[in-house]
Amino acid sequence: MKTRDKIIQASIELFNEHGERNVTTNHIAAHLGISPGNLYYHFRNKEDIILSIYEEYARNLLLETFPQVSPDIKPLDAIILYMDAVFQAMSKFRFFYANLPVLLSKNPLLREKYVEVQHFISERVSDMMLSLRDADMIQFEDEELSDLVSILRLVNTFWLSFYQTQTMNTEIESSVFYEGVLKILSIIRPYTTEKALPEFVKAREMYLERHQEAKQAS
Repeated sequence: MKTRDKIIQASIELFNEHGERNVTTNHIAAHLGISPGNLYYHFRNKEDIILSIYEEYARNLLLETFPQVSPDIKPLDAIILYMDAVFQAMSKFRFFYANLPVLLSKNPLLREKYVEVQHFISERVSDMMLSLRDADMIQFEDEELSDLVSILRLVNTFWLSFYQTQTMNTEIESSVFYEGVLKILSIIRPYTTEKALPEFVKAREMYLERHQEAKQAS
């Protein structure tokens, strides 16, 4: 692995474990056993590292894991794949979500890239919701689509921050991510058609089981 990639991976690990605010470039260099000068050869500062991490996050979510709406994928499967992809990304880059407003305010270029990616994600989620409606699995009015998509993405984006403010134990276990998926399913449930209800219930039971198994394992 190249030194630049090692710096990115080590930074993700340290930011997740200790919080981005508590980790300096010197900490990262010491963790890798390299000189600060070697680190600065690849990155100008910590904000530059975070920007590169976000680019990896966006590539990971949008190009590698974000499901495409297609005739080969059932609509409900697409939304489940979407939730899995989002929460897997949140698990890997959880420091980013835990301190999102501050990170964006400190780095205008990061904010610009973040907003650009979020617009793209919003379009993809809208496509999935429309595909669910076309398949007669959920029902909503055209004017509800924007709000519905915003609420789904709001829970996805800020679930970790919300969770950490509701408990004395701020450690993020895998059960927390499954709990987030269950919140998403609760939002979709009132829109579910009678035809799709059995499949919806099956999906919810699957995540309930995963959530319980993860809690027992932690």
